Amino acid sequence: MKNGKDKRKFIHTVIASEVFLEGILSGKEAMRIDGSFKGRIECESVLVIGKTGKVEGDIVAETLLIAGELIGNATAKNHLEIRQNGKLYGDICTEALVMEPGVVFEGICRMSSECGISSAFDGDSPAAPAASS
Repeated sequence: MKNGKDKRKFIHTVIASEVFLEGILSGKEAMRIDGSFKGRIECESVLVIGKTGKVEGDIVAETLLIAGELIGNATAKNHLEIRQNGKLYGDICTEALVMEPGVVFEGICRMSSECGISSAFDGDSPAAPAASS
């Protein structure tokens, strides 16, 4: 890239505000969701849920920024940020967590360097707590 800039800073995929998708979304480049998505998302870069974005399902990403709403578990290898008025209903596993004033978070948070993407991509997501017998 020009001037040695990190390519993950640029959004490569955008789901617009009037769009609804369902299924499995997977990619290596940065993504932004301003519409609605139902299913599983796996992003090996930055995933942004914009103010108008709503996701129902589990997310695995290197970095996750939530300004809209997530109903599901979130695994973010490096960083998870819930911005003002953002909502997360589900469990979190991340190494670093930022919550701005005015957020809604209902779930369990596990902060660990063991929230790696590779294990989560293999279907072994540490975001969800283990069921007790």
